[in-house]
Amino acid sequence: MTSIQHFITGDGVKIAYRVDGAEHLPVLVLSNSIATDHRMWDGQIEALSRSFRVLRYDTRGHGGSDAPVGAYSADRLGRDVLELLDGLGI
Repeated sequence: MTSIQHFITGDGVKIAYRVDGAEHLPVLVLSNSIATDHRMWDGQIEALSRSFRVLRYDTRGHGGSDAPVGAYSADRLGRDVLELLDGLGI
């Protein structure tokens, strides 16, 4: 397993993420639900990382990600993950 890393979005928010699994495997992206963080998937990572390179991230306002003041639109949350994928070259 890798350690937590951080990515800065276009609007300056720090997003925490973790990648598990071999680099040659297809990528599976997992996001947390409300009031949780990327660790909600800990019980599934061993099995999933046999077949996938698993990218887990903490949605803004959760876990190790920044929690800027204001409303979070679905559009902004979607851009967060797209920017993360682009930043990682996925």
